[in-house]
Amino acid sequence: MSKGNIYVGIDLHKKQFEFVMMTSEGTVVGSGRCSTAMDAVADFASRLDRRHQVTLEPLQNSFWFIRQIRPYVGSVQLANSGKVRLIAESRLKNDRIDARILADLLRVGYLPTVFIPDDEVLQWRALVSHRIRLIRDRTRLKNRVLGQINREGFRIMATDPFGKKGRLELDSLPLPAWLRSQIEVHLTQIDYLTAQITKIDHEIERVVADDKIASLLSTVDGVGPFIALAVRSSIGEIERFRSAKAFAAYTGLIPGYRNSADTVRNGPITKQGVTTLRWALTQSVNHAIRHSDYLKRLYHRVCFRSSVPKARVAVAHALARILYHVWMEARPYYR
Repeated sequence: MSKGNIYVGIDLHKKQFEFVMMTSEGTVVGSGRCSTAMDAVADFASRLDRRHQVTLEPLQNSFWFIRQIRPYVGSVQLANSGKVRLIAESRLKNDRIDARILADLLRVGYLPTVFIPDDEVLQWRALVSHRIRLIRDRTRLKNRVLGQINREGFRIMATDPFGKKGRLELDSLPLPAWLRSQIEVHLTQIDYLTAQITKIDHEIERVVADDKIASLLSTVDGVGPFIALAVRSSIGEIERFRSAKAFAAYTGLIPGYRNSADTVRNGPITKQGVTTLRWALTQSVNHAIRHSDYLKRLYHRVCFRSSVPKARVAVAHALARILYHVWMEARPYYR
């Protein structure tokens, strides 16, 4: 085997993975299939050394797999699935071919990669995702309750149907016994989820208070502890972006376009980058325009010229640029 680098492409799946190893000249020196069981991955990793440069595509268990092999190899890179597919589209496709393409792209330096966060950032991402899922579960239950009473011809007039006044109004409705029983089950689940969300919010506040960057981000208008941690965990390292423009493009909040000869066609926003980051920025819009005169003026100006959805995107885009400067300059936001 060559004394130079060995490039390893891995096509990872839930239960198994295919791997192909090749030299700097492109000669395949090894390939095979291996289980993703803990002992099998450990055995595979033990046969690697610092000459091996590894790449794989993102999957649900990718970060776990990276942690298992990273101590043994020279480097591990996570490929950008969408861009690899555009570069290496082929009519002949199987796991072995995919692994070989990854190794080949890494070997010639054409592999498009994505950022690999450290374990702490991954824990923050998991915390943010857990809160988002709980919020969605609670919203689903609330909508179910409102739908059930609407079908019986009732409406809750309170501003918050599940606040103190809304609950009193709901209790006073002359609902059938069978429906009242179902709604009580849903309300119990809603109360439980609310308690869990409150508990997670306290944990997020503690994390943000302990992290200097997240604390600085939370000083921006419209950005509370949860949004600050969502942005912090989605990015990991702001130094990856050469400018505020590049960072805003990464959020996917810029219009796509096609340029051919003298014709330029603008399209909808690209929606590239981390979905959680774009969601967090758009969620901050309502709070931002209430607290920032600059963002409020921007919102109304775009509303007047175009539409509310485009105004919300414009504010989220401006907010992304503000966050970039606060993070890069390591200073609180000044209104």
